[in-house]
Amino acid sequence: MGWRLPLRHWKRQTNRNGLLITALAMLLVLLPSVVSAQQVPPHVFLGSATVNGSPAPDGTSVAAFVDGEQVASVVVTDGSYPAMLVGATGGGSFAGKRVTFAIGGIPAAESAFWVQGELTELNLTGAPVSGTQATPTPTPIIIKGDKGDPGPTGLQGVQGPAGPAGSGGPAGPSGPAGPAGAMGPIGPVGPQGDGANQALIILALVFGVLGFLGAFGGMVWRWLVE
Repeated sequence: MGWRLPLRHWKRQTNRNGLLITALAMLLVLLPSVVSAQQVPPHVFLGSATVNGSPAPDGTSVAAFVDGEQVASVVVTDGSYPAMLVGATGGGSFAGKRVTFAIGGIPAAESAFWVQGELTELNLTGAPVSGTQATPTPTPIIIKGDKGDPGPTGLQGVQGPAGPAGSGGPAGPSGPAGPAGAMGPIGPVGPQGDGANQALIILALVFGVLGFLGAFGGMVWRWLVE
């Protein structure tokens, strides 16, 4: 009986060292993708998970919370939880905030402050409320998913009543001149004038001038010659 305790202790220490090696390997593999996706390196936690003094059953969920919201979740294997990356999405940071934990829904007594890029071995212990006997559930807690895509656009609403008419604007510029109109019809012929009387008056004036020249022309000529 005396050899069992050292053997169990050696086995637990071996598992713990194996978890550390596994966590470091995961960090080397995941660090580039984590940095590119989150821009801020996460705080990594790992360690044992104990409930009521006994290792938590395989498959029990270990969840991390910041400000009361779950931010990460892993499952127990061989009494320990593997590397759990706790980081804010979208390039955010949990700097200065406390991280709390739960084992199968049972709050753990341990907590830690979030530190960017830190690797912390944190052994978690949980105990149910006094007077009750609780067994941690092996079902992992579902992490809140990313925000979904927006839904389709809804139907167009009923058109509202027309608003009042606006005030009239200033007069616009004059338009170009239109084409010339067609020639109208010829008007009716006017009444005939008294052209015959005018002709007689003209002839009388002509004869009067000729008679004057005949009567006095010779006298004027002689007067001019003398």
